[in-house]
Amino acid sequence: MEAEQGAGVFPPNTNRGGTVTWQGVHWATGTCGLPPSEVVDIVSRHLFGLHLEELDRGMWTYKLSAVERTTKARVLWSEGREEVAVNLPGEACEMLGTAGVLALVRELGLKLTRLDVAWDTDLVTPATVRAAHAAGDAVTHSKWHDWRQNPEGSTFYVGKRGSDSDVRLVRFYDRRGPTRVELELHGKRAQMLWAVLDGADLADWSAGCLAYLVDFVDFRDRAADPNVGRCPRLEWWEDFTEGAGRLALPLPRKAPTLDSTRDWLEGQVAPALALVLDATPDATGWVRDMLRDGRKRRTLQQAAMLKASRLGLP
Repeated sequence: MEAEQGAGVFPPNTNRGGTVTWQGVHWATGTCGLPPSEVVDIVSRHLFGLHLEELDRGMWTYKLSAVERTTKARVLWSEGREEVAVNLPGEACEMLGTAGVLALVRELGLKLTRLDVAWDTDLVTPATVRAAHAAGDAVTHSKWHDWRQNPEGSTFYVGKRGSDSDVRLVRFYDRRGPTRVELELHGKRAQMLWAVLDGADLADWSAGCLAYLVDFVDFRDRAADPNVGRCPRLEWWEDFTEGAGRLALPLPRKAPTLDSTRDWLEGQVAPALALVLDATPDATGWVRDMLRDGRKRRTLQQAAMLKASRLGLP
């Protein structure tokens, strides 16, 4: 596992008397290429022989499924479809334990589409996180956050689910007593973390997941220094992370397509273009000149995209 120096092994206790308990993997979903009956048998064996009841219905885009009622572990498939999906929600992960979940994922050869990891702590509260975020002390690239409160408790979210499956989301909630800090990963985010940590012992799993959490969101005293890298962590966050470093796993850049270019123009450029056109007396002539110049500056990749489009290629 490669992480910045200082990640270390995540300790169970902190210097100020608070505690942090690594709960481990708390949700795992993925697909594999084994026959449905074999997948059902393997999942049942890992669940200590609990029976998975076959149903004549599925969920998501799958037509059929088998479910274990107590743990809600589920296997999903469709006739004629190559991949079989396995969904292990929190109840199943709690029964298996993190080592059991990892062993099941390895035996099935699952390609993960979702992976959640969690810690319980009395050092952090959703309200504290919300206040720090409002004060500008959250260091994150995510623009999304949300606050939910009801009689059962409070939850503060950083990040959100969306049409892009390669997302990270962290939630801080206190519905079960101590605050649970839960990092939810989808798509390539889940697959990349698995690739880095597969084969590591449980202590390194905890440390690596914490370092990936810190890479997504960190809480620092932004008033201390103009350079955020020199700003100290907020005291409660320092206690929780215990000096963890960052595990940066950048996603591979997607090659642009004609459709993504069109989406970018409509979503990002259209408002600015409309503004300039409305303020330009000879807007038609200005657009004509801009298009002429743009064609001269077209890259080889863009020329290939245009040629493929005209030939009806994807």
